[in-house]
Amino acid sequence: MTTSTIEAAKSNRSKCKICKNKIKNGELRFGVYNERWESYTWHHLVCGASIDPKDFVEAVEDFGGDVGDVDAILQEAKNVGKGTKTPRVELAKTGRSKCVVCKEQIEKDSLRGVLYYEVDIDEWRKGNTHLGCMQSVSDLDRDDLLDQIKENSILDDDQFETVVEEL
Repeated sequence: MTTSTIEAAKSNRSKCKICKNKIKNGELRFGVYNERWESYTWHHLVCGASIDPKDFVEAVEDFGGDVGDVDAILQEAKNVGKGTKTPRVELAKTGRSKCVVCKEQIEKDSLRGVLYYEVDIDEWRKGNTHLGCMQSVSDLDRDDLLDQIKENSILDDDQFETVVEEL
């Protein structure tokens, strides 16, 4: 038995726990039952499908109504959170950030790494790095780091090739 459900929102008051945006009255929403609070946490269908695709499909089957193209929802769910998870590479929006390794400025519109790094035993901070400096503060080997970057970043093929060359 699933602890998740799909239903039409009963008001405009619920908020998606993933993207933090309102779920409109009448819009289909995906609920995950929280036993501790004996209530549901609500999500947009795509956001909810990103949490647990199997549970989502099971809830769709239990719902019995039309939720649209389930395969398209599951495909779109793969991109939920992309560009916000770490480690990732992104374009520097300003020229104000500094590399946590070499302490030099990261130029505006250049590719920069974003990751958590250990500053003390069991103390981690999120910081920016030049691509060439990124490996030195990552706890991943180069291949695993590249896999994570590819999964978590929104980059075109040329940008990813630059990452591969500079890392």
